[in-house]
Amino acid sequence: MEFEDLTKLIFGEIKPKLEDNQGLTIFAKERAKFEGWLKAELCESLSKHFSDVIVEKDGIDITFNDWAIELKTVNTNYRFEKVKIKARPITLNIKGISRDIEKLHRTTSTNKAILFVVFPVIAGHKTWPTHLKKVSTSLKKLEAKEFRFKKGIPGIIYFGLV
Repeated sequence: MEFEDLTKLIFGEIKPKLEDNQGLTIFAKERAKFEGWLKAELCESLSKHFSDVIVEKDGIDITFNDWAIELKTVNTNYRFEKVKIKARPITLNIKGISRDIEKLHRTTSTNKAILFVVFPVIAGHKTWPTHLKKVSTSLKKLEAKEFRFKKGIPGIIYFGLV
C-alpha cells in the first residue's frame, strides 16, 4: 500500500475515534497522553485491511506487510479553554519523535512512518510550527488532519513518511 492510501485509511479511521471518545476528552482536558489507546485503536483499524498486524515487533510499535509505524502522543502546554493549565515538555516530546524516526531508519522494513497526535493545538498556533519543523525536516512527506475532541478541544493528527 502506498503512503497516500495508508494516510487516507488511517485518518479516516482514527479521526472519528478521537472525536467521538468521551474518555479521550478527559485525557485531553487533563493533558494526559494516550499512546496505548492509540496503538490499540490503530491495530484494530489496520486489522480490517491487513492480516499480519503485529504489535511491538523488534521494538517497533506496529508492523504489517512491509510497513513499520511508530506512534506518539504529544501533549502541549498551550492554553485553551476547557483544558487545565499544566506545564508540559514540548521540547522533550519533539525529541521523542526524532528518536523514533532514528529508530525507524535502523529497521529493515521497506516502508517506515510515524503517527503522532498533538493536543491541544491548532495549525495556526504561533509557536507550534517551530517545533513541527524540527521533525518535518527529517521526513520525506508529512500529512496532517485537524480534529476536535468532544467539548471542542483541538488537536492535529500527523502521519509522516520516514
